[in-house]
Amino acid sequence: MSKNMIFKETPKTRLIVSVETETVNAIDRLIRYPSANRSEFVRLAIEEKLERDVVLFQNRVSAVP
Repeated sequence: MSKNMIFKETPKTRLIVSVETETVNAIDRLIRYPSANRSEFVRLAIEEKLERDVVLFQNRVSAVP
């Protein structure tokens, strides 16, 4: 795969997802597509969700006696 400014030399994998049309429309309204990057919005949303879930998981594991 090609390299880009965001990832530089870091390996990356293309992820294809399907979402409801209304979800795409909501994203487009929020970021004023096409002037913003829809895929970057989704990538950041995935990273933020993953960070929250990791914290939740760690809290659950540490609460187990």
